[in-house]
Amino acid sequence: MHSPISAIVWEIWRRNRWGFRIVLGSLLCGVTVRHFNWREDEVLQMIAGTSMVVCFLVTFAIFSYAESSAQISFPTRTFALPVRTRLLVNCPILLGVVGITLVHLAWAFLFLLPLDASYPLESFMLYWAAALLTFQALLWCLANYPKSFVIVLVLAMALFVRLGVVLFENHDAIRAIICLIIILPVSYLCARLGIQQQRRGQWQIPAKAQLLMKAASGKLFLRKRPFATAAQAQLWMEWQRNTVAPLISLGIGLLVVCAGFVHLAATDDVGAAIASAWSYIVCAVLTLWASISGVLLARDASSKSLVLSSFLATRPITSGELAFAKLKLTGWMSLAGWLIYAIALYFWFNFFGPDPDLSILSFNDALVPAMGLVALALSWHLVGALPLWLTGRIESAAWAGLLLLGGYIAFGNILQFLDRHFGLLVGLSWLFTFGLIAKILIAVWAFGEANRRGLLSPRVTVKYFAFWLLGTICFVAIASAICAGTAFPQPLVTLGSALLLPLARVGLAPLALARGRHR
Repeated sequence: MHSPISAIVWEIWRRNRWGFRIVLGSLLCGVTVRHFNWREDEVLQMIAGTSMVVCFLVTFAIFSYAESSAQISFPTRTFALPVRTRLLVNCPILLGVVGITLVHLAWAFLFLLPLDASYPLESFMLYWAAALLTFQALLWCLANYPKSFVIVLVLAMALFVRLGVVLFENHDAIRAIICLIIILPVSYLCARLGIQQQRRGQWQIPAKAQLLMKAASGKLFLRKRPFATAAQAQLWMEWQRNTVAPLISLGIGLLVVCAGFVHLAATDDVGAAIASAWSYIVCAVLTLWASISGVLLARDASSKSLVLSSFLATRPITSGELAFAKLKLTGWMSLAGWLIYAIALYFWFNFFGPDPDLSILSFNDALVPAMGLVALALSWHLVGALPLWLTGRIESAAWAGLLLLGGYIAFGNILQFLDRHFGLLVGLSWLFTFGLIAKILIAVWAFGEANRRGLLSPRVTVKYFAFWLLGTICFVAIASAICAGTAFPQPLVTLGSALLLPLARVGLAPLALARGRHR
């Protein structure tokens, strides 16, 4: 190599060859769709939308310039290279800004501008550059502090979702652009300062913040009695290491979102529009929080990886007890998420008052099933793909999150396809029916296999089936009362409510953990 810059460029290219091929393939897929009559074909639009999302996600992953290990972070081996810190930081930042700009321009001219001639091209060029730079700064500075990283990432994504809505709707876009202009230098300075301090071994700001959080949570959740069993000790350890920080992040995130929208509504005449936008943002924050927290709950608290450490694998408890410790926490976190959401709604409606234009209110003073979608998010996302994570096949929590996000994007496109061709209510009815049948069949096999291997006792199996049946009946009754008087048919409400409580994944979790434990 003739210069350090060319070496860094070559390394990014060499390590992300498949990523660049995926980006190129997504663009070629978009170009192919562009040559057909895509404006009137929903399938082609779905393919183009999926390709665009994949292209942006992979571009973010490529230019994160992080080592792909159990703990994704800035390559620490580069700290010993005979080059200045500004070169280590500036090169991936400039390459990332150029890369995300080219990707954005390509998709803008392929689909976004033809669909909407008023699409703010220049504003979103600034938007994507600021988003990538912010992601790089957070990943490089907080990668070794996953709890702090999750909290700040949730807040940053909530902020950028709000800025994207403002820019797209062209409502007070000047303020959003000023905010992006401020974010760019702040993110750059944070990234450079973080790498500089890490290179000197003096980056202690996140460590001090994490120590304060541990001290506060330790006093708040202080254990005063000895543990009666090893399973209780495991549950307490999982609670302390994997649950406290996500709950704090959700509370802080919703508090910031509520405070920001209250301020906007106080200075804006369009109160109903602000309130409606708030409801969508809060649902998005809850869904994002649930998906991230679900991956963090699956990790090994002692090694911060999805692969079991020797400490956890050799603990004197069964794989069923280990798996049920995580499953119990997902249940408690689902209830906590619902409680925090209910408190936020209570204060919000007391501030604004009921409004018939809000999407979360419906006829006859009944809550619409948009609330049910939040319930599905808190249940399905928190448990997520827990059996898959517990096998240990995917080592990094970050890559697990990307895989989960890709799966949900594909599921969203399937729903959009069903809505356009069969109607959403009809499509969901069939989808929920097959889902419930598959859920019961897989659960019967999984619990039977877990009992045969001695991972679960027949008593635990019977107790959980009774709990699932009673909880499902309660959910069906509550959903039927809430959705009374709405346009949603009763069979759809019943099927959706029956899918809320996890069943098959509870039986699969001990099997997956046993497989990962004895690899």
